[in-house]
Amino acid sequence: MQPGVGRKLEPRDPGHDRATKTCFTTERYEMPELQARWATDYERERWDELVAANPAAGDFRLSESLAVAKQTLGVRPRHLVFERGDEIASVALVLERRIPLTGRQWYIPRGPAVTTVADFAAHLDALRRFLRQARPGVFHVLMDPPVQATEGVDAEIAASASLTAPDIARRPGVHANNRTVIVPIDKDDDALLMAFNKKTRNMVRRAMKDSVEIKQFPATDETFSNLHRLMAMAGGGKDDLELRPREYVEALWRENVERGDGFFLGAEVNAQPAVMAFVSRCGTSGYYEHGGSDRELQSPGMANLLQYEAMRLLRDEGCTTYDMLGVAPSWAKSNDDHPAYAFGQFKLGFGPRVEYIGGWDLQVRQPQARLWLKIGERGYNKLYQLSSGDVSIY
Repeated sequence: MQPGVGRKLEPRDPGHDRATKTCFTTERYEMPELQARWATDYERERWDELVAANPAAGDFRLSESLAVAKQTLGVRPRHLVFERGDEIASVALVLERRIPLTGRQWYIPRGPAVTTVADFAAHLDALRRFLRQARPGVFHVLMDPPVQATEGVDAEIAASASLTAPDIARRPGVHANNRTVIVPIDKDDDALLMAFNKKTRNMVRRAMKDSVEIKQFPATDETFSNLHRLMAMAGGGKDDLELRPREYVEALWRENVERGDGFFLGAEVNAQPAVMAFVSRCGTSGYYEHGGSDRELQSPGMANLLQYEAMRLLRDEGCTTYDMLGVAPSWAKSNDDHPAYAFGQFKLGFGPRVEYIGGWDLQVRQPQARLWLKIGERGYNKLYQLSSGDVSIY
């Protein structure tokens, strides 16, 4: 949903005296102060509907599927609502960890779910007030807002009292998807294909000419095993691949499939999967969440055709964009510069690079937060990686 468009979410919560509706308006009048609060049980039951109505549109990283899957990693999901008066401005998923002898640490993935610096500042102020009043024992909050790093954004940040206060600091993006490729897919098949660069178009057509068949796979243990195998082989099976634990990834797949929000695609050679992907949707946003291929089996254009088919299927389900999740920075010239370079070159054939403003550290209790950022985060993360096999606490 774009700013300036309002949508009422019905029915109202019979047990809550506030209307649960969204309102993004450009009318000039003095608006009530933005406030943050816990989501009600009723709102949690329809969480994905609220996520889809966010100003930045739906995002699987705020979805209930991800919230459920994250619990396998020792994370407690919590749900926040930001509102003005009786109007919901946005919602945010919080991933909470208890850090021994320190308190609660929060990570808000792709949140607050805003698209402008001004809205980010307003949400940050509301969060500050909420943490002072609700006192949930939080000492540090890491945020990852989906504000694009377009021209003039840095100047807006520098001019914002909220974003230059002593308790907030900017940091690099939390994950590789701080830079990505977002493909508009609300167009017919020919227009979609013609939006790709020439090399990618030719590869798609070559795979079509070679009669490559892209098909859907059921959500079975065999499919899971095949995709895990191909994920580990991506890019030639490099040692620096950042793969999440199998239990977590499979929980995420199951939750998405059971909710009707995800599916597996792939192509086989001699009855053996050669390339596979798991794609999902949240509202009108589609995502290339996981994928991999066997270089010995796949033929030219097979992976390109798979992505084209994923976009077409998601478009037919109502998606208008397709996020390919992660490319290298523009300064990288090889895999030696950045591990996502080769993957990124493939994805950039479908559309241009999009960059965001990165992560932000809110020091709620400054002594503990400063110690955390200086040595605690790094040390805790290393211990967590050794004990869990995961790539990061975030």
